[in-house]
Amino acid sequence: MKGRGVSGGALTVINAIATGFGSAFGIGLTTSAEVTLLDEPGVTLTVNGQEADAGFAKGLLEEFKKSFPDIDFAGADVKTTSDIPQSKGLKSSSAAANAILSAAADAAGIKADPIYLVKIGAKASISCGVSVTGAFDDASACMLGGLVFTDNKEMKLLKHTKMPEDYAVVIHLPDGEIPTLAFPKDKFKARSKEVEAAFNKAIAGDVLSAIYENGRCVGESIGIGTVTADKALAANASAAGISGTGPATGILVKKENLASFLDIFEEKNCIITTIRNP
Repeated sequence: MKGRGVSGGALTVINAIATGFGSAFGIGLTTSAEVTLLDEPGVTLTVNGQEADAGFAKGLLEEFKKSFPDIDFAGADVKTTSDIPQSKGLKSSSAAANAILSAAADAAGIKADPIYLVKIGAKASISCGVSVTGAFDDASACMLGGLVFTDNKEMKLLKHTKMPEDYAVVIHLPDGEIPTLAFPKDKFKARSKEVEAAFNKAIAGDVLSAIYENGRCVGESIGIGTVTADKALAANASAAGISGTGPATGILVKKENLASFLDIFEEKNCIITTIRNP
């Protein structure tokens, strides 16, 4: 039984680690998966054509089987392709989980509710140590597109709406990686009142400034501050802030200002993509 699935990436509005409430929006980067369910035990994984550790894929499929016990399989061959950089805060793990679970459902002939698959992935992310909160906010934005607000503790979607599409998305990728579990969560949680205020501002409609305020709390927690976001705003960006646990900075620029922004910003290692709505 073979199936295929796809998921977009996302950028952070509010990181859920501080309060349990998060927000993110879909972008045009993608991860695709092909899953072959097998009668023989064992899970193999290739990522962009290279063999990789299959621990997370195995955890996802174990959680999938718990949720759909009537599906008869013992192992799987999993192949993914992605243009989402890993360990940069761009939701590569959430997108991979969505794509793999969607492909497994396709292979089994199941028409699964997308949010149900997101919840399966969130549970597996916690049990496998891939995520602190289960990243229900990130995975929901990756799966659904648009802008989401979530209660990660209850795995509840609080609000889902479209993002304005008159922005280009610029992502600055500095050197280095920050695995989610290496994030100094205690430092970040100490700023929970600031993060909560940013969440309330965002869900009331002021998403652009909330991106910066959340990013400031993240940046100061990991010791890199807001230098890149400040430079982007000075170059006429509409919003800028560190995404996820960093170190990438997500930047929104009016499409008609993109060329002039890039001339002024002058940072290398940038990805240019789009907002992805439902």
